[in-house]
Amino acid sequence: MKTLCSTVIMLVLIGSGVLFSGTVAELEYYFDSDPGLGQGTPLYSRNTVDLNPLISTAALDHGFHRIYIRAKNSVGQWGLPQRANFYIPHPSPQILPPHGSVAQIEYFFDADPGQGLATQVYTRNNVDINQLISSAAVDPGFHRIYVRAKNSSGLWGLPQNHSFYIPQAVEPSEPYQNITQIEYFVGTDPGFGNGVVVSVTPGSTLNLDIPSDMSAVEDGLQTLYLRAKTASGVWGFPAKVLFSNGVPASLSINIVDGSVFITWEELYGIDTYKVYSATEPGGSYLEDSSGVFGASSWTAPQNPAKRFFRVSSVYDEIE
Repeated sequence: MKTLCSTVIMLVLIGSGVLFSGTVAELEYYFDSDPGLGQGTPLYSRNTVDLNPLISTAALDHGFHRIYIRAKNSVGQWGLPQRANFYIPHPSPQILPPHGSVAQIEYFFDADPGQGLATQVYTRNNVDINQLISSAAVDPGFHRIYVRAKNSSGLWGLPQNHSFYIPQAVEPSEPYQNITQIEYFVGTDPGFGNGVVVSVTPGSTLNLDIPSDMSAVEDGLQTLYLRAKTASGVWGFPAKVLFSNGVPASLSINIVDGSVFITWEELYGIDTYKVYSATEPGGSYLEDSSGVFGASSWTAPQNPAKRFFRVSSVYDEIE
């Protein structure tokens, strides 16, 4: 039973005794809200104040509360109530005895069906479990699995839980449907059927050497997408490959602390570059060996004479 220590009450009485004269004829208490004069719980109705009661808090919820105590004198006058704050904690969770043997284990998904009503794992005392738990009856999405045990004294422990996810099932497509159309595009998707069409003979397996015109493609790193449509009119997901026309893009040149610093966008499949320089824009460009290459940069000492630069890539010994 929850009780409130009597020392709190004694402190309150000392404070209330100075509010009026006369002998104490009645004493009452209440919690939180005032029920009205004479409507509280009576403590005594004697003239001699000598209290050591235990006041029950069994009817109160867990949390913070206030107790109020007031007295009435022999001429019927009530004093002002005195109060004190107190707190009722939540009960401690039930803890299994440390040496109790495990008599039962069960698990459930998401909602608790009640102790002993979930799916049984085993009812032996020797805990050695390596069991596959079926989730066939659980819908796709996020879920929790809970597992709890009961000891030989019949006490259930708190359930332990773990989150998991079941993906949405994907219906398999019909195998080996004939491919009736193929198209490709570079960069932004123009929409189904709006790419560059590749002529094909319908079939389930195709080996193609696709002639592609890349003359209009911008310099630098690009992405080529290729997709196919089946006889039932369904487009597949596009396959993609990175490529470039071999011309470095986004070139920039800066002079910092007496050094020329040239950078460019790194090209897919290219690991060798050459830098050429000339004294005039339309002059004869010669390979410049005065600098040092980074992955996509070149640094060289600044030359007092005016120079113009050009960067080219080398792939499989072809520039």
